[in-house]
Amino acid sequence: MGGQQTQTAGGQQTPQSGGQDANGTEGPRRRERLLWLWPIAVLTLMVASGMALGSLGIFLAAVSAVCTLMLFIGDTALSQGQRLAVAVIGTLLVAVALVGSHRGIPLFSTEPFSTDELVATAAGKGFVATDAPGLDLSGKRVTAKDIEGKNLRGAELSGANLEGLDLHGMDLTGVKAAGASFRRAILDRARLQDADLRGADLRDACLYGVDLTRAKIQGLDATGSDVTDAIVSEASTRQARWPAEGSDTSSLMCGR
Repeated sequence: MGGQQTQTAGGQQTPQSGGQDANGTEGPRRRERLLWLWPIAVLTLMVASGMALGSLGIFLAAVSAVCTLMLFIGDTALSQGQRLAVAVIGTLLVAVALVGSHRGIPLFSTEPFSTDELVATAAGKGFVATDAPGLDLSGKRVTAKDIEGKNLRGAELSGANLEGLDLHGMDLTGVKAAGASFRRAILDRARLQDADLRGADLRDACLYGVDLTRAKIQGLDATGSDVTDAIVSEASTRQARWPAEGSDTSSLMCGR
């Protein structure tokens, strides 16, 4: 290791790679000299992962980077048992992330981040998405073409008809959709935090894993819907109509 030397045919001793030089000074190993590249590689990996797989990608990239770094220098800093523990913990974290993503946990969302969101996060600033210019669909019959490629955060949807639309996994944070109809819509794992859904019609809709954190849902009607793993406060559940306990919603084919 660090200070080992080899003997040549002439009887002279020369330092091995990473050992002592001719002056007896300990020299860094080649891979240790490349550690300055590590932050650049990690940031690049996390940005690319975030743009491809959202927060799930960033989490997986972070776990992979930490585990790889620990194993990279582990032959000198960690015992064999400790390196094995690092590998096991990393594997468990990846498994937890994949299960969490499948169950619709927001921390492990696969919705890609935009470049602006990643830059704002890296700068330590909260990113606030802005609506598409002039986006106001209140009172309208909304089609898939109307919202294709649009940022719907905070959109005006009051009284709009979105029946049967596929909004799976979409970010609808802060939408103003009082009195809107989402009947038979697919809202599996959609983000509706801080949304105004007062009096909205969500009957027979797919609400599997939907996030209704802090949403206003007074008068909301979700009878006949699949609300499996929906995130909603207990206090809010008393302000809306929900499917009867034990009702069969398998025909909706939600959560797929």
